[in-house]
Parts: sequence; C-alpha cells; structure tokens
Amino acid sequence: MTKFPDVAWVRVGGFVRQHTHDLRNELNGLDLEAALLADIVTDPEARASVDRMRVEIRKIAANLRTLSTRFAEVRPSRMVIPARELFLIWQDQLTALEGLEVDWIDQLGEEQVNVDPTTVAQALREILVNAHAFRVGGKLRAVAQGNGSLVFELHEPKTDTIDPARWGRSPLDSTRHGCYGLGLCTVLQTIEANEGSVSWRFAAEEKSLVTTVTFPLAAAR
Repeated sequence: MTKFPDVAWVRVGGFVRQHTHDLRNELNGLDLEAALLADIVTDPEARASVDRMRVEIRKIAANLRTLSTRFAEVRPSRMVIPARELFLIWQDQLTALEGLEVDWIDQLGEEQVNVDPTTVAQALREILVNAHAFRVGGKLRAVAQGNGSLVFELHEPKTDTIDPARWGRSPLDSTRHGCYGLGLCTVLQTIEANEGSVSWRFAAEEKSLVTTVTFPLAAAR
C-alpha cells in the first residue's frame, strides 16, 4: 500500500491558502452569474430561489476565507497598552456569543503590556467561542491579575473530567461538523507570537476547565 510522504506544515498551509483563494474566485464568479440571473428571472419563487443560492455562495466563501486565515502566519504589530484595556477588549468579544455568561473580575492596577491588540483580540475571542461551543451551563469566571506578569484566567464549569494535555498542538484533530481542530492551535500560535503563553488544565477541586493566558509586563516608561 502506497503511503503519503510527510509534508511540512508550512507547505500544507501554503496549499490551503492558495486552494481556498482559487475556490473563492470561482464562487465570486458564480455569485455574479446568480446576480445576472436574478435580473432576468421574473417569477417570484424563482427569484427567491436565486437569492437563497447567493446567500449560500457567500456563506461558503466566508467559511473558506476563515479557514485560510487559520493557516496564515501571525505577524503582530505590537504596541504598549494598559493591561486593563486588553481585559476590556476581551470582554467586548463576548457580545456575539448568545447564552454565554461570564463574571469578569478585574484585579489589575496600572500594569502595561506590549502586544498587538488586534491579533490578541482574535485569540481571546476564539477562547470564548470554544467555551460557548462546549458549555454545559453555569456562569464562567474570567480573572485578570498583574503580579509580575499579566495573567488572564477563564474558569469554565464542567460535568466531566477533561484532559487538555494536547490542546493547541493537535491540528486537524476534530470530529465536529464544520470544524478542523485549528481554533486552539491558532490561539496558541497567536499568543506565542505576542511573546505570551497559554495553557489549559482541569481543576478537579472546582470541576472546571481553566484556560490561562500570560503576557510579560511592559517596562514602565
């Protein structure tokens, strides 16, 4: 039996980005053809059908764009900002996640961090998205502290024991529909590109999954 050779991850990423780019171009062409068809068709049911087709075409294109970004190299543009501002940015990511309740606990002072707010915000949002996808009920707790380094912790109630030992390091390891096991890998890559670290552990004493994101503090100016 012929076996596929091992391929470097960077080459896999390059292939995915190019392939999804090509597919999006073809979908754009279909969307334009559907727009032309919508101008020609007069039957109301047919027009409604064409409109639904265009919605699905755009949804597929958006999903491909999202997949492509999972394989893009993170190149942060870092700046010094108050640690509390980064905590508020994280809170803002909760807006679109209906049904997820978080108790935000701010224990920060005047600490500052040197990060790219945009890429870090994306990573922090992915942590909340993952919590939303696997929530079992109950309010989450997010704590921000600044003793020696900036530490964000998210405590998620769980009904069963979880082993997160390989989380963030096993890409493409997912059986959920529409998922590729890339979310937490992207979180890890993004946080580390900003000179931070991220880890997951199961706290048996409180039956919760604890996600910890840490950044070094910026030197006082």
